[in-house]
Amino acid sequence: MDKVYTIDLNELEDLEKEEIYDLLKESLHLPDYCGTNLDALYDALTEMGDCVINILDCKVQDSVEADNTKYINKIKKVFEDAAEINPCIDLHIISSLYLSRYLSLYDYEYKKGKHYLNASRRNPKRLVYTKSEKDFANMVADAVSCIVILDNEEDGEPKLLLSREYRYPTGHMLLSVPAGLIDDGDVEEDSSICFATTPAQRAAVREIREETGIKLTDKDIVKTVNPLVFSTPGMTDESNALVGVVIRSDINGQLTQDGAEGSEWFDGFEILTKDKAREILKKGVDDNGVFYSVYTCIALMYFVSDLWKED
Repeated sequence: MDKVYTIDLNELEDLEKEEIYDLLKESLHLPDYCGTNLDALYDALTEMGDCVINILDCKVQDSVEADNTKYINKIKKVFEDAAEINPCIDLHIISSLYLSRYLSLYDYEYKKGKHYLNASRRNPKRLVYTKSEKDFANMVADAVSCIVILDNEEDGEPKLLLSREYRYPTGHMLLSVPAGLIDDGDVEEDSSICFATTPAQRAAVREIREETGIKLTDKDIVKTVNPLVFSTPGMTDESNALVGVVIRSDINGQLTQDGAEGSEWFDGFEILTKDKAREILKKGVDDNGVFYSVYTCIALMYFVSDLWKED
């Protein structure tokens, strides 16, 4: 649906009454003559055409209530009451159960009395659930996963570069691709890496340097395999961009994992021939009998299928 409106109740906390209604009228495209009281808001909502209205009611735990919290709750109730009367309004109430910098848990009341939980890397204002079709089509993924293929004379036949990284939720060292979050800085254009033209590609250049020590040059090929894929959309809106990197430059002496930061924990590299990659794909586990991630599986398939050779 094209008409998607999102109201963040937190934004109303520091506003005076008239300012609250000015913001609501602007956000919902209500007529200027709409009054500045609960009854007028209710009347305007009951006359709205087909639309989705997302109400963000997301607060940090133990946060102090604002002076006008009770009034804001009344506004929320007006939206709920109007949606019951007006079938054109598809009302979603989004509440936070837990908020943190890297992972949060949300409750989506997608219909009155019906709830769905979503784990997300995104703050309330950036949730995928609240996006219009246009915004959904143009959004940037949360992170990038890199498929790194060594294809130069020094290495002979082409090989796939993977690493062993400890993944805390699994309790094991997993066969992994270089990967990491796409930062705000990656969204900005950077003339120093002209061979990487998108946020995901710029993040890939950075993550490969940090996790493998390899400094990509314009001799190497950096291309988007898929701009955004969801990892487990039944539980989370987490998304990754897939970036393929074919290294043609000399990387002799560059491989290192000293760039690991924070909770990152690596234990060496795996450089696979096509035959070895095919063997691991067939077994479904690595040489240590350990399962690997879906992104490693994609990297193995992309490599052995020679898709990386296509323009």
